[in-house]
Parts: sequence; structure tokens; C-alpha cells
Amino acid sequence: MKTVEQAHLPEGEVTRLIVGKRYEKPLKSAGKQYGFELLCIDDYPFVDERLAGHADLSAAHIGRNRIALRSYYRNSEIQRQLTELGFEVSFAADAQEKEYPHDASLNFCTVGSSVIMNRKTVGAEIAKILTNEHGVIPCKQGYTKCSVCVVDERSIITEDSGIAKAAASAGLDVLLVSDVGIELTGFSKGFIGGASFKLSSDILAFTGYIINSKARQEIESYLDKRKMKVVYLSDRPAYDIGSAIPITERT
Repeated sequence: MKTVEQAHLPEGEVTRLIVGKRYEKPLKSAGKQYGFELLCIDDYPFVDERLAGHADLSAAHIGRNRIALRSYYRNSEIQRQLTELGFEVSFAADAQEKEYPHDASLNFCTVGSSVIMNRKTVGAEIAKILTNEHGVIPCKQGYTKCSVCVVDERSIITEDSGIAKAAASAGLDVLLVSDVGIELTGFSKGFIGGASFKLSSDILAFTGYIINSKARQEIESYLDKRKMKVVYLSDRPAYDIGSAIPITERT
């Protein structure tokens, strides 16, 4: 086992993922099938209750063996588990207000040597680290990780036209899709980045199937050109879990 070096981009088969505890049950069977374990993070109380189980609002992989958690998780079980695995855990200030954009201070998206983020919403200390280590692709969307499905070091899929334009201008290859049909309980729709994650360098997983056939064909064709396959982890429509964060992989 080794640490996933680049956030969201495992090279080998993923062995551990951070997910919100409320999504443990629906993902357990997929974990048995694909050989990964779940490190479950408790609900984060300082956001909208409907989003409290979303890992991308309470945790972030900064790269290599570095994980950022909200201060709420200091001395928690998730901190203990990460420390035992050899991760350096830092803590970001808890949100002072529950509403967007105050809930999005850990919601940035690294893509290889670049990071897509809204400088106004990402926490100052984290933003400094990211800026020092990555080329910044600025965007207006604060729910950046939610909105981006990372395919490889140079490729992303998104429904957000603003992110698509910014990323393409910075040299990334972008598939802009529409009306994918991601479900999110309590909202009219969810986000594609929150419903997808890599299981290895050549496998991209969705929590369920993509109900829009046109978008599904576009995504599968896009991945096929990159010698990558897509797997659907359930027989229900894809649903937003607030991302799953791959942190370890088989060597």
C-alpha cells in the first residue's frame, strides 16, 4: 500500500477512500467488489444539514500524505485513523456561517499541477499552500470540487460553463456536459464531481448510472479515447455524495 500522490489521481488500485459516514451503507457492497475500504467521516454540523455528510466540505487531500480537516475533527476517530496511516493532518477553521459560500473553504479541485478554485471562498492558509505548489485556475464557483470530475492530469468533465471556460483557457482538456441528472436529496439536482471518483488510473466510478443517455454516451466516449473505463456502482441514478477522496492505493 502507498499514499495517493496526486489528489484525485491514483495510479494503482484504490484501497481506501474518505467518504461521509451517511454514505457508508450504499457504498459498502461496491467496496467489496472493487477492493476498497471506507474511512467514514462524521457529519459536519456547521453546514446545511442536507450537506453535512459531504466529505468535500469537511476534508481535502492536499497531495502526498497531507490531509486537511475542519477544526471540528480535532481528536476525532478520522484524525486517529489518518495519523495511523501516516498522514499529516492539518486543521482549517470551522465555518462561521452555514450558508454558501462560507461552507466551501475546503472545496477546491487539484488537477495534476493545477488547482481550480475560487480565491474568495478557499481558506487563506490552504490557498497559500495551493498557490505555492500549483498553477491557479481561478473561477467564480465556490463548490469547485463538487463541480469537477477529474479524469487525468490534463482532463476534466464538468457541467459548469464558467469552470469549463477557465480550465480550457488554462490548457486543460474539458468535456462540458449538460443535464446529467445527478441526484442530491433535498435539492433539485446535484453535482457531477460529487458523484464520481477514480478507482485507479484507468477506472472512473459513478455512484450510479447516468440517466441522460446523451451525456452518458459523451462521457463514455470521452473516457474511451483516454483508454479509461467507467463503472457504475449501483443500479440507481447517480447521486451526489459530496465526493469520495482516494487516499491509499496498491503498489
